[in-house]
Amino acid sequence: MGTGIKRAVAAAGTVVVAAAVNVATGMLAQSWAAAWWAATGVLVLLGGGLQAWLTVGERAGTSQRVTGARVTGSVRQSLAEAGEQSVADSEVGGDVSQRQGRTE
Repeated sequence: MGTGIKRAVAAAGTVVVAAAVNVATGMLAQSWAAAWWAATGVLVLLGGGLQAWLTVGERAGTSQRVTGARVTGSVRQSLAEAGEQSVADSEVGGDVSQRQGRTE
C-alpha cells in the first residue's frame, strides 16, 4: 500500500472515529458542546498522532552504499522505496547509474 493511500485511510478512519465520539458523547452527556469538544480532541490527537507516525515510518527507509570499491565496469543501483543511495571513495571505470522509485 502506498504512502498516500495509508495517509488517506488514516485520515478517513480518524474522521469516522471522531464522528462516533461526537454522537456517543452527545447522547451520554446530553451536551452537544462537550460532544464537539470531544470530537475535536479526537481529530487533533488521533489524526495528528497517526499522521506523525506515518511520517516517521516514511523516514525509516533503506539504504544502499558502495564504498571503497574498485569497479572496472559500471555501477547501477536501484531502490524501489524511499531511502539513500551513495557511491563514495570508489574507482568506477564505467558509468554510475542510480534509480529511485517504483519501476513499474
